[in-house]
Amino acid sequence: MFALFENPVNPFPDYDDTTPAAGVRRFLLRELRPLRAVVLVAVTLTVLCASIEVWLIGYAGRLVDTLAAGSSDTLWADHGAELLAVGLFLLLVRPLITFVGEALDDIAFRANARPLARWRAHRYVSRQSVGWFRDDLAGRIASWVKDGGDAASTAAYSVMHTLVFVVAYIVGSVWVMSAIDARLLLPLGGWIVAYALVMWWAVPRYRRASERLQDAESALTGLLVDSYANVDTLALLGDGQGTRTAYDRKVFEQARRAHLDLQRVEVTINSTMMALGSALLVGLAGYGIALWRTDDAPIGLVAAALALSFRITSMAEWLLDAVSALFGNVGTLRRALRTIAQPLTVADKPTATTLRVREGAISFANITHHYGRDGGGLDRLNLDVAAGERVGIVGRSGAGKSTMVSLLLRFHDAESGTITIDGNDITDVTQESLRRQIAMVAQEATLLHRSVRENVAGPGATDDTRVATALRRAAADGFVAALRDRDGRTGLDAHVGERGVRLSGGQRQRIALARAFYRDAPILVLDEATSALDSEAEAAIHDTLGEVMTGRTVIAIAHRLSTIAHLDRIVVLDEGRIAEQGTHAELLASGGRYADLWSRQSGGFLGAGALA
Repeated sequence: MFALFENPVNPFPDYDDTTPAAGVRRFLLRELRPLRAVVLVAVTLTVLCASIEVWLIGYAGRLVDTLAAGSSDTLWADHGAELLAVGLFLLLVRPLITFVGEALDDIAFRANARPLARWRAHRYVSRQSVGWFRDDLAGRIASWVKDGGDAASTAAYSVMHTLVFVVAYIVGSVWVMSAIDARLLLPLGGWIVAYALVMWWAVPRYRRASERLQDAESALTGLLVDSYANVDTLALLGDGQGTRTAYDRKVFEQARRAHLDLQRVEVTINSTMMALGSALLVGLAGYGIALWRTDDAPIGLVAAALALSFRITSMAEWLLDAVSALFGNVGTLRRALRTIAQPLTVADKPTATTLRVREGAISFANITHHYGRDGGGLDRLNLDVAAGERVGIVGRSGAGKSTMVSLLLRFHDAESGTITIDGNDITDVTQESLRRQIAMVAQEATLLHRSVRENVAGPGATDDTRVATALRRAAADGFVAALRDRDGRTGLDAHVGERGVRLSGGQRQRIALARAFYRDAPILVLDEATSALDSEAEAAIHDTLGEVMTGRTVIAIAHRLSTIAHLDRIVVLDEGRIAEQGTHAELLASGGRYADLWSRQSGGFLGAGALA
C-alpha cells in the first residue's frame, strides 16, 4: 500500500541550468512545484482532519447534554442509529483519512521533497567553476546544499501540515463556540489577541537567533572539515595545545553561545505559552460554569469548553514551536541560498556547440586575467601553439603558468581576450566537450574516494581491459594489483581514501597519469606531471609518456627544466607575459632568463634526455 505514495514524482530530474531563486518563497514554489498536486490534496485532508476533531469536541458536549436529559431506557431507541453511525465513522473513516493524510505528508511529500531540493541544488552547484569552489570551503558548501534541502522540505511541511491544521482548528473552535454560545468568544478572543502579541514579539527574535546559530554552526563545520582534511599539515604546524586549541575553542564557544541565545528565546516562549494556556483554561471553563449556574448554558457546554481549552492550549504551543521552527528553517534556507543561488561564474552559452578537435591548434590572443585584482595572472598574453606542437612553459612562481591552464580548461573565464582551439572560441562550446578533448595531469594529484577503476575511467566505467592498459602504461599496475582497502575490496575495486590518502604521492601521480592515458585526448596538459615520482618510477614511465605525447598538442608546465629540455619550444613567462621563447639550445645561447634558471638548477636534475 505504501508503494502508492512513494513515487509521485521523479526526485532526481534531468539537469536544469536555471539559477535557483534567491528568495525563499520563490525558491520553494519553483523547486517543489512538481509536488503541487500532493500538496493540494494533503492540505485539504489536513483541514478535514482538524474539522473532524473540532466537530468531535462539539458533538461530545451535545452527547453529555443528551445523556443528562435523557433516560437510559430510551437512549438506544432514540439515538442508537446516530451513535452507531458516529462509532463507525470513528472506527473506519477517520483512521482512513488520517492514514492517507499522513502518507501524503510523510511519504509522498517529505520523502521526495528533501531529495528533490537537494538533488537540484547539488546538480546546479556542481556546474560552478573550479575557481568558484576555490573561493570557499568544500565542507561549508556541502553543508549548505544538504541543510538547504532539509530546510526547504521542512519549511514547506510545517506550512502544509502544522500551520494549516492549527489555524483550521482554531477557526473551527471559534465556529463551535459561537454556535453554542457567542459569549464564549470573549475569553477565546482575548486569548487569540494575547497569543498574536506573543508571536509578534517572539518570532523575529527566534529568527535572528536561529540565523546566528546557523552561521556559527557553519563556521564550526568549516573548522572541522578543514582540520580533519588537513590533519597532517596541522600536525606539522605543532602547537596542538596552544594557539590552535585556543582558536578551535573560540569557534566552539561561538556555536555554544549562539545556541544558548536561541534557547533563551525558546524558554521565554514556552513559559509565556503556559501562562496563556492557563488563562484560557480558567477563562473558558470558568465562564462556562458561570453560565451553567445561571441556567444560561447546559452542562455539555462546560465539558466542550474544557476539552477545547486543553486542546487549543496544547496546539498553541505546537503552533508557536512550528512557527519558530518554520522561521528557523527559513533562516537556514535563506543562508543556504546565498551559496546555492549564486549565478554560474562560468556558464555555457545557450547556443554552445560541441567541440570537435581536428588538429589541436591552440591560440591565446591578448589574454588578460588578474582574478579581479590589480596584478598577478596574465597580462595581454599572446601565444600560438601549432597542432601537434610540444610546448614547455616555465617561469618563476606567480608568472602566470597555472593561470594559462585554468583559462584553457575554463576553470575561469578570461577577463579579456580570446582562447581558441582549431579556430573555435572555447566560450562558444560546452565546457564538457572542451574538457573531453584535454587530458590533464596536475602537479598535485588528488583522487576521489572511490575505486581505482573510477579514478582512472570515471563513474560507471566497465572496460577493465582499457583501464588495465592505462595503468600499465603509467607503471601503476604493480601496486594496484596489491591494493586492499579496509572493506576487503582489492585491485581495481579498492577505494583509495579521501583525496587518495591511502596511496603515496607517487602512486597518486601514477593513477593521474593513467587517467590521462585512458582519456587519449588530442590535447595533453602536464603540470609538473612527474614531480611526485621517485627516479625509478619516473624512468619507468618516461618512454611511455614520450610516446603518448607523440601526435598530440602538448602544453607542459615545469619547474624542473630537464623534463622539458627537448620539447619543440620553450616559453618563458614573467609577470603574465612572454619574456622569451625558443628551443632549449636557443634559449641557453641567448643567456636570458631561461639560461639563468637552467644554471641555478645545475643543468637540470634528470639530464638533457628527459621527455625526448
